[in-house]
Amino acid sequence: MANDYYKTLGVEKGASIEEIKKAYRKLALQYHPDRGGSESDHKKFNEASEAYQVLSDPQKRSQYDQFGRTDFSANGGGQSGFGGFQGGFDGMEFDFGGMGGFGDIFENFFGQAFSQVQAEIRISPAQAVLGDKLEATIGGEKINFDIPAGVQDGQAFRFPGKGRTHNKGRGDLILTIRIELPRHITKEQKELWEKLRESESKKHHWWN
Repeated sequence: MANDYYKTLGVEKGASIEEIKKAYRKLALQYHPDRGGSESDHKKFNEASEAYQVLSDPQKRSQYDQFGRTDFSANGGGQSGFGGFQGGFDGMEFDFGGMGGFGDIFENFFGQAFSQVQAEIRISPAQAVLGDKLEATIGGEKINFDIPAGVQDGQAFRFPGKGRTHNKGRGDLILTIRIELPRHITKEQKELWEKLRESESKKHHWWN
């Protein structure tokens, strides 16, 4: 048996469906990727989700208990047996039909998280230092954004109600700034950077 799903969820083999659901909720909330955990946490989340998909379905659980299999191809069509799951984290589009209570758990606990849209916008060093006004279209939504002067690389801004729709409204858009240094510069630009470097050498910190 490649994976011990009961051990993954921390329940006994004879655990009830409610005990399995409770154990999964705890692990899913603890290790969900939106909590910004480590790569190990993300792996544990995926393992817990896989275990729950099997153990929450009576037929799949029976086959797993009997054969220790995870593919369940005998259920028809050569499919994995996790019918109804569509989409993925990249597109953030999910269809939990055919997965029993799995969809209900995600709707209740992660509906808002899945409706949150994260995007990056790349700006030049000059825009970062001086600030700028930008217009961008993200996920079909037009965003007018005032970049504040002195913005830092990796700084994030939240736009409430600009994300995807979920059962309680719309999620938020999280826009992260990335300052992109030029790979190639003109002679004039090089002279300007050299002047900036000279001014830096006269101060302990050039931003003072």
